[in-house]
This record gives sequence, C-alpha cells and structure tokens, in this order.
Amino acid sequence: MVFHWLSSIFGTEMPEKDATNKKANQPEKRRYRLILQEEGSFAEQWAMKVQPRQLKWLLAFSVATIALITYGLVALTPLKEAVIPGYLTTESREIQARALRAADSLTNVLETQGRYISNLRAIMSGDLPPQSVKLGVDITPSANSAPSFSPQNTGSLDGLRNRVEEEDAFAIGKPGSLDNSGLWLPPVEGKVSSGWNPDVGHWGIDLVAPENSPVRAVGPGTVVFAGFTSGGGHTVMVQHPENRVSVYMHNSRVEVKSGDLVEQGELLAFIGNSGDHSSGPHLHFEWWESGRAIDPQLRMSLE
Repeated sequence: MVFHWLSSIFGTEMPEKDATNKKANQPEKRRYRLILQEEGSFAEQWAMKVQPRQLKWLLAFSVATIALITYGLVALTPLKEAVIPGYLTTESREIQARALRAADSLTNVLETQGRYISNLRAIMSGDLPPQSVKLGVDITPSANSAPSFSPQNTGSLDGLRNRVEEEDAFAIGKPGSLDNSGLWLPPVEGKVSSGWNPDVGHWGIDLVAPENSPVRAVGPGTVVFAGFTSGGGHTVMVQHPENRVSVYMHNSRVEVKSGDLVEQGELLAFIGNSGDHSSGPHLHFEWWESGRAIDPQLRMSLE
C-alpha cells in the first residue's frame, strides 16, 4: 500500500498529470465561456464555449463581411456619388454623353459643308460641271487624277464656256450690251463704291446702302451656301440656271439656308459689316459664269 501510494505520488502517473495540466494551460488550448445574463437576476440566458483561435476566425469573418457589405453599398447604389470624391453623377454623365454626341454631329456637318464648299470652288473654277454639286458628296478632283465626264457633258460645258468667252470679248467696256442683261435685278438699292478689279483680287463690286437694307436674289435659283466665313462674314451663294452663281457677302444676318429654292427678288439677307474684309456697311456682290468671275455691271443695271 505504501509503495502504491508512493508510486502514485512519485511514479509514472505524475508526469502524465503534469503534461496534461501544462497542455491545458496553453493559451490556444484554453476554453472560454461567453455568457449572456439577465441584468437584474444574473440568470444565464445564453452561453457558448470558444477558444482564442475561434475568436480570431470569427473576427476575421466579421471584418470581411463588413467590407463586402460596404463595397456593395458603395459600388452598386447611388451612394457612391456622395461618398467617392470626384465621382461623376448620373446626370453629369448624361450631359457629357449628349455633349459628345452633339460634337460628333457638328463635326460631321462641318466636314459635309467643307466638301460642299470644295465642290463649289471646283465648279466656279471650271473643273467640274454644275450638276456635280451634291451636299455631302466629296467629288473634288484629286491631285493625281483628272475629273472624267461623259462626252455629252463635256461638249455642253465646252460649248457654254466658248459662248461666254465670246460674249465677254464682245461686251468688254459696254455694260448692259448683252442680250440677257435685262433678266437680272440689282441685289440692293445702292451705289457702286468699288468696281470689279480682278487685277487686285476684287472679283465683284461693292454696293453701299444703309445698314440692314434688304438684299434680294438677282434671279431664281438654289441656295448652295448660307453661312459665315472669316473674310466675307455672313455670306449667301445662289446657283442660277445655265451655270451662273451669285455671291452676297458682308451681311448683318442671313434669312435663307442651304438647299432653299428662291425666286427673283426674294429676300436673302440684310446689309451689314461682317467679315475681316469689310470696313463699313455695304454689300460685296460677285457674279460667276461657268467658273469665271464676270463684272456684274455687264449683266444688270447698277448705279
């Protein structure tokens, strides 16, 4: 009995007991009890046994859950517009999208008008026939290729050009001597302040009249350009039958648009002082036939 008692104290069972107690005393092996008690009676309402490792996992899971919920609230709801600095609101994005669409449309319009003006210049220089003017179609001849026309169109254009040259040769210095001089009305009631002088690049005449005087079409035709240019200001170009074009520059405002059909005497604009090449209220009027500038006083009666 004594031996058994001594062995129970100093024998092999003692180390096992010490090892068990040491293992149980390790922090990660300790167990804790979470108790929910009633405040007044301290009665246990809920309890749970946990370990430090479990607490760490629970804390990590809670943080991850809160982060996911926060991200969802900010990223998937309108809350991001108020929380994120510099974030564009939905209204701002719509305004920006409309502005981009408007800029794209204006770019297309400017490109179309640019091609149209290039075609018109080619016609006025005699490189293209008048029926080639089509809004939005680029038919300007390239530098490496000459324009090709059907024999019928080429013959008609050459015949018209020869006839105009013969008339001009006959009518030099004789205003009003041509047969069609009485068909065209003066564009404005005013006096000629500067005559036709192609030697200095003045391809028309200047007519002085009170500001905002009406500018009218000299004959029936189609408005091929109505807009603003840096040199001519508010400008109107009208294409008439038989490859004739009249040009009205430096107006205060324009009353027609490209593509309009106008009759003789119809209001086109009002006299003004717009454009870089204007020094006072007047109308700069040009007359072109088959791509060549003609002195307007040879085609109409002007003071």
